Amino acid sequence: MYSPKGRWVGELQGQPGVIRDRGNKITELGGQMETSAKFLRTLAGDASGMKGKAVEKLQEVVGDTYEELDRAAKLYKPTGPILVDYANALDEFQPRIKARVADCEDAKSAFDGAPGYPEGGRPIWAQPAPWRSDDEKKTMDEDNATEDREKQRLQEEYQDALKAFDTDVDSWEHIFDQTADRIEDAYDGKIEDGFWDNVDGAVAVLVTVLQVVGAIVAIAAIIIGGPIIAAIGAVIAVATLALVAYQFLRGDANGWDLALAVVGIIPFGSVGKLFQGKSGALAFLGDAFKAFKPSTWSAASGQLHNIAMASRFAGGGASGFLQGGRTFWQLNNPAGIGDIMSRLAFGKDTTSLTNLVETMTGGSRGWANSTTLPAAWEFTHMIIGAPIKLTDKIANWTGNGDKSISKQVPWLGKLL
Repeated sequence: MYSPKGRWVGELQGQPGVIRDRGNKITELGGQMETSAKFLRTLAGDASGMKGKAVEKLQEVVGDTYEELDRAAKLYKPTGPILVDYANALDEFQPRIKARVADCEDAKSAFDGAPGYPEGGRPIWAQPAPWRSDDEKKTMDEDNATEDREKQRLQEEYQDALKAFDTDVDSWEHIFDQTADRIEDAYDGKIEDGFWDNVDGAVAVLVTVLQVVGAIVAIAAIIIGGPIIAAIGAVIAVATLALVAYQFLRGDANGWDLALAVVGIIPFGSVGKLFQGKSGALAFLGDAFKAFKPSTWSAASGQLHNIAMASRFAGGGASGFLQGGRTFWQLNNPAGIGDIMSRLAFGKDTTSLTNLVETMTGGSRGWANSTTLPAAWEFTHMIIGAPIKLTDKIANWTGNGDKSISKQVPWLGKLL
């Protein structure tokens, strides 16, 4: 049932008592803030001529606090009475609109249940049949006219009830808009977000988004793997570090948050490269910021080229899309399910794992080469970290992520 203005005919929602109590509490709190601001201002003024560490500490703590309290008091004190006024209006309009709704429902029921048709609405099949006698037609026409007049009257009453509902709702909406305008006026010019405040809000949202996307990419790296996903993951990690570093400088993140973000890009599996001197240190730094390494993008773009070629050869469209997906999978998982299980357990596909073992044992380049020690370091890290990572994955996939080792010991999870 809708009103002439397109509103659904229903009761006015809200709890006047709760709104009134909140308004009174806000007014009371504003008064307390004002009193506290005056007290702190007096306290700071009385101590201005004194010397000593205790006085300096007091002035440091008080600082400009009284100014902020005074600003808050000027916001709270006028806002509370506005809410109380609205609660009083809501107390008045709720029963009025409730009564209007009941009137509309009763009028609709009476109209729907009455025989006949509104004026001009009687169809031909509801009129006297041609074979009726003139007297019968006259009697039936009179009866129909009586029913139709009553039906018309009930329809008008129903429409009047709907219009009365609209009138009261319009009045309530006017008060609601006035209340919103009064609150806006009370806040106008007193609280303004500066440019950097807006940037802070945007950065906070981006960090949250990147954390969610990073988790999705991490799962994709386990199931699919490959340089494309690795490049995306690297970009996300570096971008997250940059944004968290900004939050740290702005005081929106603590040192622990920054440390975890830094750990998030450190390739601990490649720490052994630090044993290789200057070239190894540079290689380690490159691994940490692999999002900007040409080799990262060349590998990813090479795969994209192969996938695009496979899609075109398949004819494009749906078949091309499917072939591109198969090619993407085959390029990253030549050993099939073995690559997935290897990444799941060790964080490396079968080829990378084999190369690591060969390098560690000197099988590929001999003991004379200094890559053996770094590979042994990486292998040790993998053997220690893999069981923890696997346990974490099982906990997450079974709905017990809050009990995973990385959640219980966050720094360990980031380290591994």
